[in-house]
Amino acid sequence: MHKINVAVIGCGYVANDHLKAWRKVHSARVVAVSDLNETLAKSTAEIWIIPHYYTSLSELIELGNIDLVDICTPPQTHRALAVQAMKAGFNVVIEKPMAMTVRDAEEIVKCQKTTGVKAGVIHNWLFEPTVLEADSFVKKGYLGEVFNVKIDVLSTKEDSMVANERHWCHSLPGGRFSEMLAHPIYLIRHFLGEINVGDVQVSKIGDYPWMKSDELCATFKVGNKFGRAYASFNAPRDAIFINLYGDEAILKLEIIDATVNVLPRRKNSRFSKGFDSLRQAAQLTKSTVNNVVKIVFGRWLSGHDMYIKLFAESLVKDSEPPVTVEEGLKVVRTLEEMCGMIERAEKRHQNIT
Repeated sequence: MHKINVAVIGCGYVANDHLKAWRKVHSARVVAVSDLNETLAKSTAEIWIIPHYYTSLSELIELGNIDLVDICTPPQTHRALAVQAMKAGFNVVIEKPMAMTVRDAEEIVKCQKTTGVKAGVIHNWLFEPTVLEADSFVKKGYLGEVFNVKIDVLSTKEDSMVANERHWCHSLPGGRFSEMLAHPIYLIRHFLGEINVGDVQVSKIGDYPWMKSDELCATFKVGNKFGRAYASFNAPRDAIFINLYGDEAILKLEIIDATVNVLPRRKNSRFSKGFDSLRQAAQLTKSTVNNVVKIVFGRWLSGHDMYIKLFAESLVKDSEPPVTVEEGLKVVRTLEEMCGMIERAEKRHQNIT
């Protein structure tokens, strides 16, 4: 079988993660990039030694020798590009969120069904090493029944999107939050199931005048279970914490540092507490050593790396993508609802202050 010829649309920050990931897939090669900014498209092609660069998907389609289009543009452009690519017969990979409105997401799903091409959404945190390990623990029953999932996404005020007044994220309903909320939404869905949004609260701590809010707390409910997502752009350091609480154990993850800590049942004695502290320290040491070994020997795979690897395999094996556009649509439904709640919460907060 010939190599999978890939074209990457959009040469911004996230495209670098995709290009790194595709380079690790032996069955694929990136043959073209495209961006409305011709200078950026050209420089990206030169840096990554890619033979072709374009300023539009239409130009790229004329190349003909493409199997897959990888869409890395802002989310409000995803629907038009994905539909155009699928109608031209190309498989597509779409960065998260798949779209900003349910209407756009539904059109993507409808087009995929009509054309029959493969289409998937990059929910990359699901494929981070720590989350894959947590998923294995849950499936093996180590946590028992999972009752609660809490996710804290902490960023500094120097976040590249937040600090840039002209960044496209500030024009979205919900601003920077709406760009990143897909992550906690799909993670909580993964571990708890179909979720209902309970409440969304926002506040403003930082001094960027172009941001209406920079702190967010959202709650979700699944039957008698709860999920929570907290996002901040005022933290002293970047960190992503995920806590899963079950009736047999608690699981604590940190995605950026790639650490996993399992807290099983313990007796309420001084000895048990002391031993437990040593065991937790040993787990953190083990995680750190394993991470170093993987990096040194070139075996480290990020969430983007793993998703793209699995999507390429789905093309070769003609199997279902690791995250389907149907699942992407479900996340967009929750995201659109939350964006409306953010806007209403921001108005209430402004009236109070």
